[in-house]
Parts: sequence; C-alpha cells; structure tokens
Amino acid sequence: MPRFSIQKKPYLFVLVLAILINVAGIGVKYFTDDPSLYSMLARTMAQTSNFTDLIYHGGDWLDKPHFPFWMAALSFKVFGINTIAYKIPALLFFFMSVAYTYKLAQKFYGTETAIIAILILLTAQHVVMSNTDIRAEPYIMGLLMGAVYHFYKVKERFNWGDILLASLFTGCAVMTKGIYLLIPIGFAIIGDYIFKKDIKSLFAWKWLLAAVLVLLFTLPEIYTLYVQFDLHPEKIIFGHPGVSGIHWFLWDSQFGRFSNTAVIKNTHGDVFFFLHTLLWAFAPWSIVLYCCIFKSIKNLIKGVVMPEYVTVSGAFIMLLIFSISKFQLPFYTNILFPFLAIITARFVKQIIDSNQSRFFSITQYTIAALLIATIFVLNFVFEPEGWLLFLSMLVGLVLCTWYVYKSNGAGIRALFLFTCCVSIFVNAYLIFIVYPILVKYKGDVQAAQYINQNYPNQKVIAAFEVKNAFEFYMQAPVTFMDEAQAEKQQNVLTLINEDVKIALLRDHISFKVIKSFDHYSNENMTLPFLIEDERASVLTHYYLVLMGK
Repeated sequence: MPRFSIQKKPYLFVLVLAILINVAGIGVKYFTDDPSLYSMLARTMAQTSNFTDLIYHGGDWLDKPHFPFWMAALSFKVFGINTIAYKIPALLFFFMSVAYTYKLAQKFYGTETAIIAILILLTAQHVVMSNTDIRAEPYIMGLLMGAVYHFYKVKERFNWGDILLASLFTGCAVMTKGIYLLIPIGFAIIGDYIFKKDIKSLFAWKWLLAAVLVLLFTLPEIYTLYVQFDLHPEKIIFGHPGVSGIHWFLWDSQFGRFSNTAVIKNTHGDVFFFLHTLLWAFAPWSIVLYCCIFKSIKNLIKGVVMPEYVTVSGAFIMLLIFSISKFQLPFYTNILFPFLAIITARFVKQIIDSNQSRFFSITQYTIAALLIATIFVLNFVFEPEGWLLFLSMLVGLVLCTWYVYKSNGAGIRALFLFTCCVSIFVNAYLIFIVYPILVKYKGDVQAAQYINQNYPNQKVIAAFEVKNAFEFYMQAPVTFMDEAQAEKQQNVLTLINEDVKIALLRDHISFKVIKSFDHYSNENMTLPFLIEDERASVLTHYYLVLMGK
C-alpha cells in the first residue's frame, strides 16, 4: 500500500483527464437520429407535463419504457430544452456506474485495481462515444452496477438500506430497457452463489422480499402502459388494434426482439458480431480483455477459486444472449463494460505487480501506435486545415506521456497510463474536430439553426420526413406535409430535399430557393465522406424554399 500511495498522483492526473473527456461532448449537437427522437419525446412530456403518455407527433409511441424520458423531461424543466439538458441526467447515471465499478472492484481487489478498472471504463472507446451520442446505455450502466453492488451487500448481510437501493435501481433499470436487465443483475448474484457452492442460500427469504420490492418499484411503468394502451384497445398500434402495452413491455420490447418474434423483426444476425465489435468498442483494452475472458473461463472450468464471480457471471451470460440474438447493435454491450473493466483490471494489476508481461507491452504499444497513426492519417484526409488544433492535442499527448513515465519509470504502470492518455487523445480529436464537422454536414441541424437566426417565429413546413433534429432544434413549431399538400402553399417557408425539389420542378410549381444545406444522410462515416476531396460525392442537399415565388 505505501508503494501505491507514491503512485497516486499520476493515476489521479489521468483520471481527471478521463472524466473530462467523457463530459467534453456534452454540447455536441445530435448527429444521429435516436437522441433527437428521444429528446422530442421528452420535450413533449416536459411541455405538456404529461408524464404518463409517450407521444410523438401527436400519436402514441410504443418502443421504449419511460424512465430515461422521465429523467430527460425533468432536466428540460430545470435547465430548459436544449442538447446539454438532455445529456446531463444520462452522464450523471454514467458516473454512477463509474462510482459503483470502483466500489465493487475495491471491495474484492483493492484500491489500485479499482482505479485501474474505472480508468479502463472511462477510456473504452465506445463508452466515450456513447457519452457524446447518448441513448439509454448510460442510464443502464449506472442502475445495473448500483443494483449489483447493493444486492451483493445484501448477500453478505441483510440490510434494509441495501435491499431498498438495490431493488429501486433494478426497478428503474427495468423501466429503462425492459425486464431482460434482470438477467445480468440476477445472474451476477446467482453465479456467485453457484460457483462458491452455496446454492442453499439462494432460497433465503430476503430474495423473495427483493423480488417483491423490484416488482413494486416497476409498477409506475406498468401503470403508465396500462393507462396509455391497455385501457384503450381501440388504439391502432403497429398497424393493429388491441395492442397491450403491458404485454409489449414484459415480452416484445426485448425478449421478443431477442427471439425475433416481436412486431419489429431482424433477418440478420452473426453469432460473432459482438466478439469483433468489442475489438474497437472496448479499445484500447480489447486484446487484453479477450485474454482475460479466456483465462476466466479456463479458471472456471478448472475450479480455481476466485475472490468473486459477480463480474464473470453478470457479463458472460448476457454476452452470450446478445450474440445469439438477431438484434445486434454495437452499443448493446456497453452495459457490460463495467464488469469487463473489472475483469481486465484484475489482470493488469497482476502484471503491474510482476512488472514482466511481454504480451501486455507488445499489445498496448502496438495498439497505441496504431491509434496515433490512425489519427495522423485521419487528420490528413479528413480535415487538413485543422492542423493547428491537431498539433495542440498532440503536444498535450506528449506532455502527458512525459509526466506518466517520469512519475512511474518505464514499467507496466506507466504503459497502462500511457494507453489511457492515447485513448483520451483519440477521443479529443473526435469530439473537437470530427463530430463538429459531421454536424456541419447534417442538413437538419444546419437548417434549423439558419431559420432560427434569420426567420424567427415564422411558420415553417417540412415537406418530407426530415430527421428529428430539425424539429427539436427549431424554436418555432414545424408543420409536416406531404409533397402534394406543400405544393398548394403560398409564401410559406418550406424545407424540402432533392426528391421534393425534382417533383416541384416536374410539376411546374413556383418556388424560390433561399438557402441550400449540405446533408450527409448516413449515421456511420464512410470512406468517401472521411476523405475531404471525395466528400461532395456522398452528400445530398436540403433546401429552404419560399413556395409560390
């Protein structure tokens, strides 16, 4: 412990940087549609003070449970309706996951391993990306880790505070993404019992009490769905009357998707999808993670005694379910990253203590070199005019590297902190250079900003299915019409796309183009978009026009 006390300052220095990079994207405007859609739903909830119904464009919306929308709506009421207000509660729940990851790792492996675990979590690539492009995952991460931590304390010794907190967090997690979240929470505790050969204790009365409390804390979701849908079988949902919101919540919302029996189906799926997704999503720690997963499974098979089985039980079962499911999106596994970070941190701490791991050194120096080289190439082809900011970031990386090696020597601890710094450098480039340019080529966002500045409080029509960011960022209400309706308008500002423009010209409808906006329609950045000289080839255009001119 005295030896670690000497090393605390470099850890804390990098920890501060890692926290800052996860907050740095809070003001970046939406460049994917999901956050825009969720913001629209939360905005309607905040403006109408109707926290029961989820309403989208005046109609009932049934696709996600309520909890994240309640949090965002409350934030909108406090901080106003804007991008930052939408992201604040999600980031708070993410940092809740960081705190509980630390507490859980410290409980079993000590302070240094706990700090390593949260640094791995804070610098995992898709975590930082998801804290800029926010969906439901930050909420789940915090609630899941809080539930597991307090349930484990209940496992050790019954305490009313722990069982109430654990059950509350579990209920809120279920109200965020569905009852499938009972699997990683439940199996984290059940697996620990099983592998420690204490199956009898699974049947203690306190777990029945926990089940009742979780159900109690989930009742707000059941009630709201009952009021909005089950009380109104005449409503047409998914093209059918008599759709039960409660049935959807208990089955279709997640298990129906996993089994591909829900209304929304997916015909694609690859059992290895998440294994190769983790290569970049958990970078720069992915190769080490694969090694840790292999060693953990090997130890489980051999019956090697481990301090805890919470992390492997919670992570592996859910990773398996995700892999065999037909619904596979990269951010699904984010909720398991706290578990994976602890598993990886335990291994890193072992090689720090031994200070002789050729595998770790080769792996991390290679990954760090590849990441830095990638950013060099990216800057050259993507934003060659951004060299000044890029060089400033590079100087920052050099100074941080000098500091961690000066403080730790050339050992594994310094290499670990250097890898964290490289991840921070990569994400700083994405947040301060790449994402703002991507937003620049989002015609929906740019059109809304232009109209707000130049035509405030004027009636605006959208004559096509424009992305939700346009309506969210518009200060004045937007009226949606189809092309035939829009053609009949006179002297009205109308946003159209290239297809509508061609139709208007074909039908000899008079209009005046006020402003055109470059638009990149893909949410993923393709190679032609990344190369500045080829970017125009993949852009479409939105047009702000005055009809009847």
